Amino acid sequence: MKQWRLIVFVLVALIQLAAPASLIWKRENTLRKGSVWKFRTAPVDPVDAFRGRYVALQFEIETQEVIRPAAAENHETFFVNLKQDAEGFAEIDQVSVVAPSRDDFLTVQLDGNKVAVPFDKYWVTERDAPAAEAAYRAQSRRDKKNAFVTVRVFRGDAAIEQLYLDNQPLADYLRANAK
Repeated sequence: MKQWRLIVFVLVALIQLAAPASLIWKRENTLRKGSVWKFRTAPVDPVDAFRGRYVALQFEIETQEVIRPAAAENHETFFVNLKQDAEGFAEIDQVSVVAPSRDDFLTVQLDGNKVAVPFDKYWVTERDAPAAEAAYRAQSRRDKKNAFVTVRVFRGDAAIEQLYLDNQPLADYLRANAK
């Protein structure tokens, strides 16, 4: 009887460890194998001080209207094919209800005729958060638009790789502009 309880305990423990391990594996796999895409950010003014230590991001592609697929009435999840614009930034090529055969597509939700990307936070250390947020706001104003992120995209999953301000990684930008 004791052996049976031990076996059940071990199985339950393994199941509980499998869920977070699979999430970690999926994100690491995306960062390792995913294609790099640059996404131009748009200004955002986060007000909630209780959200944690990250830079809240918004993306220009979320402001563009897309053509909703004809067979979309019963779908909540959509797939976005990406293409590069003349400056090398990601833009929406096509929205569909069927996953493409290639590896670099996003799985998204549609809000009306606009895409909601599955990434909107760039996590920073507690120490760097206030300076990072202020620098991001200054560099992503409508008159500057000097902020973008690189995102790894692999089979519908996406992981932010780096936030760039004035063409410098965030850490380098903060060091160069420390007061």
